[in-house]
Order: sequence, then C-alpha cells, then structure tokens
Amino acid sequence: MNDPTLQVEGMTCTGCEQRLGVALRRLDGVREAQANHETGEVRERFDGSTTDEAAVKERVVVAGYEVVGTEETP
Repeated sequence: MNDPTLQVEGMTCTGCEQRLGVALRRLDGVREAQANHETGEVRERFDGSTTDEAAVKERVVVAGYEVVGTEETP
C-alpha cells in the first residue's frame, strides 16, 4: 500500500473535502481518502499494483483542484 499526502489548492469548505474524497475513492485501487480544506492536505491510501500516484493526482485535477506538492508518509 502507498500512502502519500498531497498538498492541494482550491478546497474551501467541507463540501470540497467530501467531493474530493468520493472522487478519489471511486478510483480503482484507492482504499482510503481524506481531504482537509483547512490544511490543504489530502491523505490517501492506494494499492500500487492497481493504480499509481499519477492517476491519483490526475483524479484530483479532474475534480477541479490543483496538486502543488507531495509528501511520502514513512
């Protein structure tokens, strides 16, 4: 399992958090996804054999937000 934290811009409310979380969880291989509009962080956990970080980032962009950074969780 991979679990990077993305820095995302464009989230302004809890509705944004929910929208982005649902969009990510619909991506095959994503097991968990939590967004926080106050910190601008999106934490997800995905199966690297099914999807990859590029697909996760693309899903964030398609949902209407901008990925501005990535941090791997140890």
